[in-house]
Amino acid sequence: MIVCYHRSSSLGTLEFCQQKYFLQYNLSFKDKQNKKALMGTITHKVMQTLGDKKVAMNKGLDLVEDEETGKTLTFEECDDLKLLNDIAFDYYSDAFPELDMTDADRRKCLSWAEKAVAYRDGMLDPRNQDVEATELFFDFEIKKPWAKYKYEFEDQTVEGYLSIKGTVDLILKHDDNYYEILDYKTGKRINWATGEEKTHEKLQGDTQLLLYYYALKNMYPEREFSVSIYYINSGGLFSMVFDEDDYNKAENILRKKFEQIRDTEQPKLLSEQNKHWKCQKLCKFSQPYKEGAEKSVCQYIRDQIKSRGIVDVVEKFGKIEKITTYGDGGGRLADKKK
Repeated sequence: MIVCYHRSSSLGTLEFCQQKYFLQYNLSFKDKQNKKALMGTITHKVMQTLGDKKVAMNKGLDLVEDEETGKTLTFEECDDLKLLNDIAFDYYSDAFPELDMTDADRRKCLSWAEKAVAYRDGMLDPRNQDVEATELFFDFEIKKPWAKYKYEFEDQTVEGYLSIKGTVDLILKHDDNYYEILDYKTGKRINWATGEEKTHEKLQGDTQLLLYYYALKNMYPEREFSVSIYYINSGGLFSMVFDEDDYNKAENILRKKFEQIRDTEQPKLLSEQNKHWKCQKLCKFSQPYKEGAEKSVCQYIRDQIKSRGIVDVVEKFGKIEKITTYGDGGGRLADKKK
């Protein structure tokens, strides 16, 4: 397969199903939007706006401007969780009308935000923290020999170094040298690829959290970072303190994933017949590749790879210009609609 970058979502997809990774990150096929995931995005937007208020205050501003929704809010409006929830809910539900978002969904999103800010007497309410940044996007190359790639297509060559992309929900400043990476989760505290519960021990070796630490240490090597993940509806706060050994562990994981993807010539399917419940419930690519077809998108592309090879399939069905530039960071709608 082709690999030019890692981000936590791409590595999660790889663990879930190699074929799904190929379809999404090599061919730029879009999977269906999930209602619960969108509700999580809405809650993230509310928490982001609360953090944006604190950032604006620290900068001596008196308004919060949200480029994504196009809204300009006063500090008083930023304290109105219902207003923030309504803005985010309307924005995202309008963008995905096929999900049929309901008033019950709206109320549930609001309850999640209320729960988040009330946790431990407001300990994780961004307004009660020294917020360094919200939705911090990172994108940098690992300029080491093992991370170099080169792919030859019919009309062009794609080459460079593996890049690491992603977005951190919140960066909290505790003092001039010590910062905390905070990630919000509204879903269950499980690994969807394996079904295992994410205990504190497993989170200590979690690829997403290690990737965040690795990224921020590359961006700000003079700073120290801890990484916290807050499961709003599934267990509360879990905090990890990483060190140089964890940094090296993270790079080793990134290298192994890079080599695994690069060396895969025939991606594996989670289920060859697409009968697994995860194929049926969680993946759009189990649907027929065209009206009346017996084969699914997943199976059709599998057979195309067998007969044509990876590179030819990418040239025929994919968008080569997107292989290195998927998305522009985070949960932004622009990223989801591309």
